[in-house]
Amino acid sequence: MINKNLVRILAILFFLPATVVVYAQQGVSFDLPKPKKFENRKLASEKSGDKKFTVPRKFMQNTTTHYNYFFNANEKIKEVLARAKADHKDDYTQLLPFYNYSFEETARYKTELDSVIYKATAGILLHDLRTNWVDNLYLLIGSAYYLKKDFDSAYLTFQYLNYAFSPKEADGYDKVIGSNANEGGNAFSISTKEKRNIFKQVVSRPPSRNESLVWQIKTYIAGDELPEAAGLIQTLKYDPLFPARLKTDLDEVQAWYFYKQSFYDSAAVYLERALGNAANKLETARWEYLIAQLYEKSGKPDLAQDFYDRVIKHTIDPVLEVYALLNSIRQNKGNDETAIQDAIHDLTKMARKDKYLNFRDIIYFTAAEIETDNKKNDTAKIFLQKSIKYSTGNTQQRSKSFFALANIEFEQKDFINAKNHYDSVADMSIIAPENQDAFRARKDALAGIALQQSIINRQDSLQKIAAMPATAREAYIKKLLRQLRKQQGLKEDDTSFGNTPSFADNNSAPTDLFNTDAKADWYFSNANLKSRGYGEFKAKWGNRPNADNWQRSAAIKQQNVAGKNNTNLPPLTDAQAAAINKPLTIETLTDNLPLTPEKIKTSNDSIMYASFELGKALQDGLEDYRAAIVAYEKLLNQFPNSPVEQQTLFNLYYCYKKTGDEQKMLQTKNNMENKFGNSKLTAIVKNPEASDEQHKKEGAQLYEEIYTLFIEGKFEEAMNKKAAADTLYGKHYWSPQLLYIESVYHINQRDDSTAKVVLGNIITLYPGTAMAAKAQNLIEVLGRRRQIEDYLTKLQIESPENDSTKAVDSMAIKPSVIQNNTRQLPVQKIADSKIAKPLPDSLQTAKKAVTPVAAPSAFTNSPDKPHFVVLVMDKVDPVYVSEAKNAFNRYNKEEYYNKTIDITPLAVTDDIRFILFSPFENAAAAFDYLDKSRKLAASEIIPWMPAGKYSFIIITASNLEILKTAKDIPAYKKFIQQNFPGIF
Repeated sequence: MINKNLVRILAILFFLPATVVVYAQQGVSFDLPKPKKFENRKLASEKSGDKKFTVPRKFMQNTTTHYNYFFNANEKIKEVLARAKADHKDDYTQLLPFYNYSFEETARYKTELDSVIYKATAGILLHDLRTNWVDNLYLLIGSAYYLKKDFDSAYLTFQYLNYAFSPKEADGYDKVIGSNANEGGNAFSISTKEKRNIFKQVVSRPPSRNESLVWQIKTYIAGDELPEAAGLIQTLKYDPLFPARLKTDLDEVQAWYFYKQSFYDSAAVYLERALGNAANKLETARWEYLIAQLYEKSGKPDLAQDFYDRVIKHTIDPVLEVYALLNSIRQNKGNDETAIQDAIHDLTKMARKDKYLNFRDIIYFTAAEIETDNKKNDTAKIFLQKSIKYSTGNTQQRSKSFFALANIEFEQKDFINAKNHYDSVADMSIIAPENQDAFRARKDALAGIALQQSIINRQDSLQKIAAMPATAREAYIKKLLRQLRKQQGLKEDDTSFGNTPSFADNNSAPTDLFNTDAKADWYFSNANLKSRGYGEFKAKWGNRPNADNWQRSAAIKQQNVAGKNNTNLPPLTDAQAAAINKPLTIETLTDNLPLTPEKIKTSNDSIMYASFELGKALQDGLEDYRAAIVAYEKLLNQFPNSPVEQQTLFNLYYCYKKTGDEQKMLQTKNNMENKFGNSKLTAIVKNPEASDEQHKKEGAQLYEEIYTLFIEGKFEEAMNKKAAADTLYGKHYWSPQLLYIESVYHINQRDDSTAKVVLGNIITLYPGTAMAAKAQNLIEVLGRRRQIEDYLTKLQIESPENDSTKAVDSMAIKPSVIQNNTRQLPVQKIADSKIAKPLPDSLQTAKKAVTPVAAPSAFTNSPDKPHFVVLVMDKVDPVYVSEAKNAFNRYNKEEYYNKTIDITPLAVTDDIRFILFSPFENAAAAFDYLDKSRKLAASEIIPWMPAGKYSFIIITASNLEILKTAKDIPAYKKFIQQNFPGIF
C-alpha cells in the first residue's frame, strides 16, 4: 500500500514555490507557477469553480486544450524521441541496449523538452480544470522530465498524478489508495477502473493515472531503484483493475527490469510478450534480435536461432539482416564437427553471393570466430586475413580482425607477426577501456621481442646461405638478386642502383606514353611500367616521405630525428647506412654473408646477445616465464661459456622459481656455484634473504638520490635515472613524495596527461594517505586548468603607485583587520582571534627573553617589532618553491580563514630561497604561527619536501634588508639561536 501521507508531503514539497491554487476536481488541489506574462491576470484555471461546466463550454475547453496544447506538446515528445533514435547507432556484435536511444541522447534536447513542460503547464493553467486533458498534460510533463534524465522530478510528477487523480468519495474526500473498499471491490488494487464507452474511446484519450504507474516503474528502473520497481510491478501484475490495454506496457518494463539484472532468459520471455509495443517494423526486428541474443546468452540456441530467423524475415536494415543471418548460422554449430563444418560452408557460400559482397569482412570474421572456438587457429587465421582483405571502408571491423589475428599469433608465440598486427589496430574503441593499458603494455613488450627475434632470424638465414656449397650459393644469390631487382623495378643488367639510372641511347626520342598506336596498356594501368618507374625514381632520389617540400633536406633530417627517438626503431649505424646505399649487385649481397672467421664471430655474437635480450623481454615485458626458459636454454646450449652465461643462469633460476620447477632450480644453482662461486649473483641465489635486504637498501638509496635531483631542478638527470631505476626495481621503492614532485614537474612542463598518470599511481599505491588526498585534489584542479588559466588571463590587477620604489615598505606591517565575509572586526578584538591565543610554555620563555645577547653582526633583536615568518629553502628549484607557496596558501585559507596572511617569495642567493609570511605584530605572534605550521609542514602542508631542504626562521624588516645585502644565512641563524634559545 502506498502511504497517503508520504504522497501528500511529496506533492506539497514539489509544488511549494507555486503562486496559483487551482482546483481540478472536488477535494483535490494542486499548485503550478504562473507564466510571467500571466502573473497579474486571473487565469481560466482559477475561475474553474465560478462558472457551470456546460456542454458548449466543455466542448470548447476540451477542444482547445487538446489541439492547441496537448497535441503540440505530444508531437514535440515524439520528435525528441525520433531524433534520439536517429542519433543512436547499434553495435550488432555486442548485446544491444534495451532501447534504441539513451538518456544521454534525449537529454541533449533540453530546449525541446523544456518547451514540452512549458506548453503542458500552460495548457493546465489557461483552461478550465474540469477538462478531460489535465491528467494527460501532467503525464507529458513527467515524460519530459524522464527524457531529460531528471528522474527525481519525473517521479514526483507521476506520484502526484497517482495521488491527485485517484478515486474519490461521493463527497469529494480521498479514498485510501489500495483499500479493498476501493471501487466497491474486495480485492487489493491501486489502479483506477476505466469505464469508457465507445464514444469516449473515439473522442478522448484514456485517463493517464494508470499509465503514470507504468511510467513510475520506468523511472525507478532508469534510476537503478530496482527493489522499488519490483514491488510496483508485482502490485500491478496482480491488480484486478489494471487495464488490459496496458498489459504489454507492464511486460515491457518487466523485461527491462530483468535485463538490467542480467536475468536474460526472463527478460527474453517478457520482451517477446511486449513486441506489440514496438513503434514500427524496424524496431520490432531490433527487439527480436535482442531476444535472440538474450536466448543465446541463456544457453538456448534453438530459441535464439528461431528469433534470428524472424529478424531476417522482418527487417528492412541490410546490416541487421546480415548479422542475424550470421548469428543464425552460428547456432547450428553445436559440438558436432559435421555441424560446425556445415556452418562454415554456409558462411563461405554466403560470402560468394553478390548480395553480401559489402559484408564479406563480417562474414569471414564470423567464420574465424567459429574456428577459433573450435581450436582450429590456423584456419581461423586464413579467414581473418580474408576479413582484413575485404575490410576496406569499415575501420572498426578491420581493427577487430587485426586484433583477433594478433591474439592467435601471440598464443602461437609468433611474436613478430603479432607485434605487426597489434600495431595495425587503428580503432581503440574495440578494446574495453579497462583493458587498454594492458594492451599498450603488451605492444611495448612485443616491440623489443620482435626486434631481437628479427636479428636472430636474419643472422640464421645469412649463416645458412654461407654454409651452402660455393656453386649452389652463387646460383641462389643470382636468383635472389633478380627477385630483389624486380621488386625495385630495375633491369637485370643495371648495376647502378643507388645512382642516377643510365639509358642505352640518350639521343633517341623519348617514348610517348600516350601514343594511341602502341599496343601496350596505359602507363598507370600497367603494373610493370609503374613498378619500373617507381624503382628508377627511388634509385635516383632515394626514400622520400609522402609530404610537401620533400626535396628539402631539413624535412628528411627531421624524419631521421623522429626515427632516433622511437625506441621501437633503433637508428641505423654508419655501416648499415653505407650498406643500404651500396649498389644492388652479387658482390654487395655476398659481402653481407658471414664467410670469414671475423664475420662468423660477429654474426654469432649478434645471435647470442639478441637471444639474451629476447629472454629478458619475455621474462620482464610479458612475464611469460616458460617462453623465457626456452630462449635461455637454447642460448646456453648454442653458446656455452658465453659472456652472458652467468646472467643467463641467474635469470633461468628466477624463471624456474616462478614456474615452480624446484629440480631445475637446484640444478641451475649448482651450475652457478661450480662456475661462478664467488660472484654476486651466485651469492643472491645462495642467500636470497640477505640479497633482498641489500637490494632494498640500494633501491631506497637510488630513489633518494632521484628525489634530491628533482627538488634541485636537475630534471633531465632525474628522469633518466628514474627510468633506469624503474627497470631494476619497478614500483617497489617509489615514495608518494617522489611521485608527487614528479607530477609537479610534468604539470610545469604542461604534460598534464603524464602528470595525471603519476598522480593516479599515488592514489592506487598509497590509498588513504595525506599524499593521496593531495594527489586527488591536484587531479581535480588539472581538470579545470584551462578554465582557471582563462580566468587569470582575463583578470586585471592594478598595482599601487610607485610600487617598484618601495622595496622595504612593501613588507612593512599592515593593519590587523580580521575579515569575516563582508564584516570587519575592530583591532582591539585581535586578542580573541585564533592567531593570538596563549603561547606554549616554550614560546612564553622565548617571549620573555627580550634582553639581547651580544650580536655577532649588525642584526638587532627587537621582539616588539613586526616579524616575518620565513620558510628557508636550500637548493630547491623554483617549480617546487612555487608549489610550496601554493601549499601554504591553501593551509592559511583553511586554518586562518578570518585573517589575511601575505605570502611573498624572495631569492636571496642562487641556492637559498625565502618564502615570507605576513608580517606579524611582534615576535610572539610570529612564533605562534611558526610553531603550528612547522609541526604540520612535514605531515600535511609540504610532506613531499625533504626535511633537509627547508627550515623556519623569523626576521624583522630591517634585519631582512641586512641579510639580503650580506647573504650570510648561517650568521643570521646563529644570531636567532642565541637570542631565542631552544626554538631554532
